[in-house]
Amino acid sequence: MLLCMRGDSFARRSVAIVCLLICTYVLAYTVPQNSHAYGETAPACVLYEYDGKVEHIFTHELIFDTDAAYSPSNKLRNCFDKDHMTSREFAALLDALYTRGYVLVRLESVLDGHVTVPIGKIPLVMSFDDMTYDTHGCGCVDKLVWRDGGVWDYTAGEEPQYTRERENVTILESFIEKHPDFSYDGGRATLCVNGYNGILGYRITPDCRVSEKVMERDRTEATAFVKELKNLGYSFASHTYYHKYFNSTSASELRKDCRKWREYIAPVVGDTRVLCYPAGEHNAKSAKNKVFGEYGYDVFLCVGCHAETKYEREQGDAKFIYRKPFDGTALRLYRDMYAHLVDTREIYDVRRFRPFSYKGGY
Repeated sequence: MLLCMRGDSFARRSVAIVCLLICTYVLAYTVPQNSHAYGETAPACVLYEYDGKVEHIFTHELIFDTDAAYSPSNKLRNCFDKDHMTSREFAALLDALYTRGYVLVRLESVLDGHVTVPIGKIPLVMSFDDMTYDTHGCGCVDKLVWRDGGVWDYTAGEEPQYTRERENVTILESFIEKHPDFSYDGGRATLCVNGYNGILGYRITPDCRVSEKVMERDRTEATAFVKELKNLGYSFASHTYYHKYFNSTSASELRKDCRKWREYIAPVVGDTRVLCYPAGEHNAKSAKNKVFGEYGYDVFLCVGCHAETKYEREQGDAKFIYRKPFDGTALRLYRDMYAHLVDTREIYDVRRFRPFSYKGGY
């Protein structure tokens, strides 16, 4: 049953109360006593159409080896602290979101303007940026792979080499297996991939500087892997080919970038209308932004804790979506702003070299 919660506040509250009573009745008589509410064997519950703002959060690749990532000898130390979460933090974030009633929905559902979720649940969109895995030995995994019917993360030289607990996709999949109701209607994350060093650990472009044989092998493996990810519910977006910032890139350079992404990445991940700005840097009023439209992009993923500007909102041929970053800086600075999602202090990994009290910004 689908119930639409629209109208004045009194009507909305009345409908919500009725829906909750119905859902409670259904659960009371159909959910086994030893199962979690909406748990692994729970039946489909009453749905409602959500008409509020749908939160969109994102991360970069995760840090699983904090000793290596935050070592003073690692030149990427500050970047990893500023722009990344640790595996432990991401797992704790999922627990917090689930406890607070959030449920993953597809970005496409939000774009269509029809977001329905079970009563008692709050829709959430998630995306993961970069996903190149070009920092071997620095605390990140080397590759994502399809193995034994599921997604695994792989790191050469590590024991164990394969796990399902070190990277965002594998941690998310493991969590959904335990809590299938965290994903509504197959909702997963959008993977925003570059191209300059391949995708997901596969060296599929000439810029990777590998042999043609390796590039062809990786392209074949990556294509098959992407198909499995899409079957799970993941979607793909362009994060540009070279990850160059908008303001310092000319229109001609943007066209070259779009051509290369279309030539080397689109054949593997498929066409997409979604473009994710590197670092969120953009200017919707700039003529340069129209270059992306020439290549079919009309949904733009930005960075920030606010809604789109008035100008962006009024663009009938494009949509600008602002996403909340989850990384070391955001955990330290945005505790109050993120309080409805998670207590960032509670999930903060004390293995970081900077304490939670550090207030340095972006």
